[in-house]
Order: sequence, then C-alpha cells, then structure tokens
Amino acid sequence: MTVGYLRPDVADMVLRVLDRSVHPELFETLCQITIPVGRNQATLRISNFGHAIEFRTPEKVITEVATSKFSPLPLQGRMVDRRLIGYRTHTFECPGLKYHCSYQLDTVPAEVYLQVHREMEADARKAILTAALPGSSVSSPDCLSYLMSDLLPEGLVIHSFHSFPDNGAVLRIQTLFEVL
Repeated sequence: MTVGYLRPDVADMVLRVLDRSVHPELFETLCQITIPVGRNQATLRISNFGHAIEFRTPEKVITEVATSKFSPLPLQGRMVDRRLIGYRTHTFECPGLKYHCSYQLDTVPAEVYLQVHREMEADARKAILTAALPGSSVSSPDCLSYLMSDLLPEGLVIHSFHSFPDNGAVLRIQTLFEVL
C-alpha cells in the first residue's frame, strides 16, 4: 500500500504557536535539522502539510506549526491559532524570549505560478532544509517546502516557503526568535 503526501487545500492551512513543545508524532516529519543558537537551540521540521519550528532556551520553549486545521495539535498552551490567509503579523514576549512572525499567502494565475515554481526550485537548492512532495497528478508540479535560516548574535530568523500547485499559491512565513 502506498501512502500519498497530497497537500491540503491552502484554505485549510493554519498557523499555530504554542508556548510548549509539541510531540513530533503529532505530525509526519519528512526531514529535520537542529541548529545551535548560543546556549539555545532550534529544531526545524518539514511535514507533508507545512513545517514546525521549536525554539528552546533553558527557561522557555516556543513552537510554531504551519499545518492543516485538521491536524491534532494540543489546545493547551496555544498563543496563536489563525488561518493563513492574506498578510498578517504576530508578536509577543515571554520571559527571556521575543517571538515575531509575519506571513503572506499569494495566489497567482497558472502561467505566473509555473515561473514562481521554477524560481522556488532554484532557491530550494540553497535552503537548510528542503522537501518536495508529488503533485496531485502526473502533470502537476511538486509541492515544495523549504526553510532558510539567518543566525543572529541573539537569535534566529527562519524564512519558510511552501507551494500549493493545485491552488496556484505560495505561502511565505518569516519568523524571528530573539533572546532578550
């Protein structure tokens, strides 16, 4: 029996941010990497729906998950639970840590999407983490996800990109974890 990795409809995507870790078994991890950030660490994961980023300090854990609204994530500790539509930002501070996120969902005509997709394929080669999932048909482009990172003296910036070929959409998320 083969398992498909069909992406959810982009309209079902949500951003959930929790002030705790999330058990990795709650989403299927396709690839992951852990990055040391001074005395702290960030674990980045790409799943079949989107991504999960866990930033851990000795005192605090913040987890950002871009996923389907049907994903079974815990309710306890949710600080953000928003549909990923349009453009939006979220910022909050916890003891010793500041979280800032902005995201944008762009939907474009098919001929423009194919050009954007080719550019994303080239950018994905330079990413710290990349996954390509089969499209919904033989003629459909792959669903791309990739994460790029910028290490800062007191934090980390993650640039996340996810493509949704069936919707002609690209989701871009920029996340900053700043140690205070």
